[in-house]
Amino acid sequence: MTDGLRWVYEAYPFGYSLVFCEGTTPEEVLERLGARRESVFPLTREEAQEIEVRNAADEPYDLDYLDGLDIEAVEGLGFLQSETDAVVRAGAIEGWSFAIQASTSYTSARNYLPTLSQGTRVIAVSRDVNAVQRVEYAVDGRVLSSFDPGIPAYNDGEKPSALAWPSEGAVMSSPQVLEHLERLFGLWVPRDSEERRLPAAALSTSGQ
Repeated sequence: MTDGLRWVYEAYPFGYSLVFCEGTTPEEVLERLGARRESVFPLTREEAQEIEVRNAADEPYDLDYLDGLDIEAVEGLGFLQSETDAVVRAGAIEGWSFAIQASTSYTSARNYLPTLSQGTRVIAVSRDVNAVQRVEYAVDGRVLSSFDPGIPAYNDGEKPSALAWPSEGAVMSSPQVLEHLERLFGLWVPRDSEERRLPAAALSTSGQ
């Protein structure tokens, strides 16, 4: 019995980015997203989100209220910088690693799929604060399927049929999208990963 994926929609009402990469470690996923291995640091969901909010504030503030967070360590690793506008956490399940962010800032700003999917396959799903969704499927550097489940007829991938989807033109809600990907690939994310400290990286959406 797994925790499935539907709970992600319920736990992230203001949007989320969820990426699965087959046959990799969490640290490898973060490196492929642009992190340096030596800068990876374990964070809970709350800590990662608070760092993003703090960095986006007009006047950055102290994070001393986060019990147990090593402020000196995260500052030394570059998490507390204005250029750091995305904090992504990564974990592992059977045969896959996942990366999760409580926003779509990184996945919507960076062309990360070609690098992330080199030698493997990647499934990415996101939903922003305006309820706009995106599902993408990439294999060995090629984005085969990329579309908004709200308008599935418009697919930007090289081979739209590569990602098996319900009847052509069917519109699916966010929970239905997550449940479909769970059934199709056996994907899931442990609920307790929210409180656990997972490997995390401070990333920037600007430049390349």
